[in-house]
Amino acid sequence: MKFLKSTLYIFLPLLLLNSCRDYVEVEQVGNNRILKYTSDYRALANNYNDITSSGGIYLIANADVEFPTTYQNGVTTIWGNSYTWQDRIYDPSQGDSDWTGLYKAVYYSNVILDGVMDSEKGSDAEKKEIYAEAFVHRAFAYLQLVNTYAPQFDPASANSEKAVPILLKPELFSSLERSTVGQVYDQIVSDLKSALENGIQDDPQFNVLPSKRAVYALLARTYLLMGQYQLSLENAEKTLQMQNGLIDLKTFASGYSYPVLIQNPEVIFSKTLLLAYNRAPLSNDLLNSFGSSDLRYDYYTIAGNIAISPTYTGRGFGIATYSYTNGINIGVSVPEMYLIAAECYARSGKIAEAVNYLNILRAKRFKSGSAYTVSATTNKEALDLVLTERQKEFIGRGFRWFDQKRLNLDPVYQKTYTRVFKGETYTLAPNSDGYVFPINQNYIDLNPELGK
Repeated sequence: MKFLKSTLYIFLPLLLLNSCRDYVEVEQVGNNRILKYTSDYRALANNYNDITSSGGIYLIANADVEFPTTYQNGVTTIWGNSYTWQDRIYDPSQGDSDWTGLYKAVYYSNVILDGVMDSEKGSDAEKKEIYAEAFVHRAFAYLQLVNTYAPQFDPASANSEKAVPILLKPELFSSLERSTVGQVYDQIVSDLKSALENGIQDDPQFNVLPSKRAVYALLARTYLLMGQYQLSLENAEKTLQMQNGLIDLKTFASGYSYPVLIQNPEVIFSKTLLLAYNRAPLSNDLLNSFGSSDLRYDYYTIAGNIAISPTYTGRGFGIATYSYTNGINIGVSVPEMYLIAAECYARSGKIAEAVNYLNILRAKRFKSGSAYTVSATTNKEALDLVLTERQKEFIGRGFRWFDQKRLNLDPVYQKTYTRVFKGETYTLAPNSDGYVFPINQNYIDLNPELGK
């Protein structure tokens, strides 16, 4: 099907914005409008609010979240459907903000890749810098898309299951035939390697901009999700050679001491979930797993009855409240690289290296004088420690959902989850369809190839 109605719906506001000369210089070309100057493309690349949008509906589905009984009647239908792993999340009148936001980032990236090198009044170095950045933004968007709307990548299979459409040109009239899981991952890796080949900058002025270390970090995350642990380790180590600073929570007076985004030494590349997902109630099992000396409980979580509606007894993710500019940041970070490296070492039998990286991180997370070190004598013990640390370090950000999906491939870590919502019990079995978020039926109705 060549007429892309839903894409027109998604991007019409963008085209209207670009038609306003107060924002960018444009010229009319047939029925399209194009950007003209290199500065126009830089402005588009720096449109942080749009290009950083990374969805988040899966945060409600992951095992970190638990709705108290009194809270359940106050949540939206969308939240209730995600929480109970339904095969339809949105009503016919609703759009999927995750899907549209991520494909908007893809579209922006494609516009840049298609035109910036031929733009006017910019140096070759400026054009190439913007060009390389666009590959990173597109790769991140597709990594989110494939892990939200497709089955888990399995290194032991052909990964031929249908995933999401790969769009590589800024066309509003195109087929939306879905590519396979393997094809999407191939595109992600290709884009990240293209960023390196095109000289992505080493040290951008702000951590909201892509960099070489961000590319290595995204490759580390991508290969981890692919089960290619040696490649993941190599890229995590490259990242840590370039950036390895950690925040020492012992130096904070309270959660409100948490640094603003652009001064956060742990953030390698910022990408945020929709703020609507902030402070979803965290599970009691997760909250109870924190010892009294672990400062992350106080600085990463916040009471559910503070300036939020509906209120609840319990705690939710706190960083986005304590330090507003950070948002629910799921971009790559220094802690993530330590934990990826630790996991890969544990899986390869290098227990001492795995535990060492865990303790480097934990040293910055516990009260002064407390016993923060951990130890292991077997690969399994080390891996268990890493996975537990991931739950605590990435609390309230939805990372648990992707971990649940990939760990389901290992019988040792497979788990069936149950929830009671408004008096009914719901079950999520390992590798079930509940781990794949459905594409909005509205978009399938407009583009039937999405349903194939």
